[in-house]
Amino acid sequence: MIKSLEGLRGIAAVVVALYHLKIGINEFSAIRHGYLFVDLFFVLSGFVISKTYASRMQDGDDFRLFIARRIGRLLPLLLFSTLAVIVGTNMLVAAKRFAIASGHAGMLGSPGDIAYLVPSLGEIVSTVTFTHALGLFDHLVLNGPTWSISTEFYTYLLFAAICLIAPERKRLAVFAILSIAGLLLSIWASVVVHHCIGAGQCLALTYDFGFVRCLHAFFLGVLTQACSQRWRFDSSALQVSIAFLLFLSLALVGNVSAAAFAFPAAFAVLVLSLGEDTGPLADTLKLPLFQQLGLRSYSIYLMHEPLLLVFGNPARRATGILSASLVVILYVAALYVVSGWTYRWIEKPYRDRINRLTADSTRFGRAFAFRWTRRR
Repeated sequence: MIKSLEGLRGIAAVVVALYHLKIGINEFSAIRHGYLFVDLFFVLSGFVISKTYASRMQDGDDFRLFIARRIGRLLPLLLFSTLAVIVGTNMLVAAKRFAIASGHAGMLGSPGDIAYLVPSLGEIVSTVTFTHALGLFDHLVLNGPTWSISTEFYTYLLFAAICLIAPERKRLAVFAILSIAGLLLSIWASVVVHHCIGAGQCLALTYDFGFVRCLHAFFLGVLTQACSQRWRFDSSALQVSIAFLLFLSLALVGNVSAAAFAFPAAFAVLVLSLGEDTGPLADTLKLPLFQQLGLRSYSIYLMHEPLLLVFGNPARRATGILSASLVVILYVAALYVVSGWTYRWIEKPYRDRINRLTADSTRFGRAFAFRWTRRR
């Protein structure tokens, strides 16, 4: 494990969580444009998945093992966090209805939506099959931020299939073509469909064109990993340079929306600079706090939506720096604690169980084939 990348993932998760809080702290450029840090997740995933699995994908057994481990890693917490959103939303609606029926509607300010959240069969099936952000809906489904998990899962499948089918000497060309195609389609969708040049938030593609956004950044991460194996460079100088460039880009993107398209490439350079796990930025990201955030990053990302049900209203009501700061502190603290619980009781146990079951790829493949044959 590259510890600095783990710490970087933790910071990205917190930034996205603060972006969705929509509070005064959003005046900071990094938070105001925090949606772009999802692309950092994609780049990191491409880098780490390629480093771990590219040379292991030799046959169908390896492919099945890879997919099983990805499902075991992603699905349990995805289901738990989605259930938390459903239950939490309906508890909030019930509380609002009770307040209104008791003659205390005034204390709610703006009651907002008081309809119970009842997921459709399509929403349930699509969530379980990771298809809820592949253009099947015209809105974010249930636990909104999980759209990126949907697109990433099918990008994993595409990556594994290419590693299995394409000759090794041609893979990089295929990865590059997919990344470029993803970028071009992302630009088209952002500019032509979402009109982002005038409306802002270029590259904010989710339930509709999130897959092509993921393709670009993920395979950029795969290419970055290949570069890290072939090139040697001064990681310290590169880290300082790219950190300064990202700072300027975050300040620029508010006025020049199209600058958002450069962020996946900038994140790729940042990841490349940390590939050796050395340098001043790498040393900072190895600090225990950032390592803990990295360890809990998936839980932070998936559990911040349920917590917004609690902190969303205080965030909207917060006036002044003191009240806003208090809400942010309590929100981040709660997120840290809750993500620790879900990592310990949901994420890690199921991941470890799947890893044990798939420890022997050949045995797992034969068992899978045997069970499938018997069911037929």
